[in-house]
Amino acid sequence: MDKLPVSLIIDDPAPRVFVYYEHAEKRTTEDGRPLLNEVPNQFLLDFCNVAERFGLRGKFSVVPVPGGRGDIVNGIPGFPLEEIREWLDIVRTRVACRFSLCPEMLTHARAVDLASGALLAMNENAWARTQTAATLTPYIARALSLLRQAGLPATGVTSPWDFGIEVEDEYVKAISAAFYQVYGLKDCWYFLRARRGVPNALPWVALNRDGRRVVSVPATAADHFWQSMNTTDTSPEYVSSIADELITEDGTAGEIPDIIAGGGWPILIAHWQSLFSNGLGTGLKALAEVARRIEKNLGERAQWMSSEEIMKLVLEDPERYPAPAFK
Repeated sequence: MDKLPVSLIIDDPAPRVFVYYEHAEKRTTEDGRPLLNEVPNQFLLDFCNVAERFGLRGKFSVVPVPGGRGDIVNGIPGFPLEEIREWLDIVRTRVACRFSLCPEMLTHARAVDLASGALLAMNENAWARTQTAATLTPYIARALSLLRQAGLPATGVTSPWDFGIEVEDEYVKAISAAFYQVYGLKDCWYFLRARRGVPNALPWVALNRDGRRVVSVPATAADHFWQSMNTTDTSPEYVSSIADELITEDGTAGEIPDIIAGGGWPILIAHWQSLFSNGLGTGLKALAEVARRIEKNLGERAQWMSSEEIMKLVLEDPERYPAPAFK
């Protein structure tokens, strides 16, 4: 491996629906403002501009049945179908070339009864706790099928919250089975866990059996952009203070240098809501500043990679990437 892999996880995007609003514990920000309930397509364009400017790569979720309010194939009540299709087209043409696409299961809200299509009383996270590979496989396959029907090629999956963590071995088997069923793929990846503040924070091979392989791609840094949802401060000083938590202007301090010093790969994480910042876009500005500092301080040492590219790198030598002790 010639360069240090760097990657960016983006959780919770969906066409027009503000998925966070659908499952937030309260509908106001910490400083008392009403939480917005939709995200304009322009914000996706703004994100693409930042990604293209700095060469960002990583993982980009698409919640296929956002909040249980319709789906990305048949439409979402309350939003014109042309706006949904416009969002999907932007993802196909400007996001998929840089970020590995994946479902964040079906709703990132209440679980779905697959037979009837009805929403269950419990959310997906609670539902997953008692499932097996036999019941998880069709659920994941439904999510993958919706992305496929929408023309979005998925190569992995993301857990809403920590979906599947209590039954992770069954979950990993189900991911593999669902991918083979929907796409005919024998290799795939998933995002579930964080590996922060530990040495050698790296991805690992979670399954390697009977010709099927699944790689876990963890977040190794925190979502420092999250704080921007709860303030109207958009000043350059505030944006810089967020970026400092990941990497300082001179590159000598912050979570990214710490990860590298510990022998890990910087796999950053941001949520759609933490970049949107309740309509102010402060988090996205901070992401651009972090990317600028990475470019300035790491330069040719680092290489932005998608989750699929990380998966392929790991699978070149699976023995080097064993599961951590908690497995």
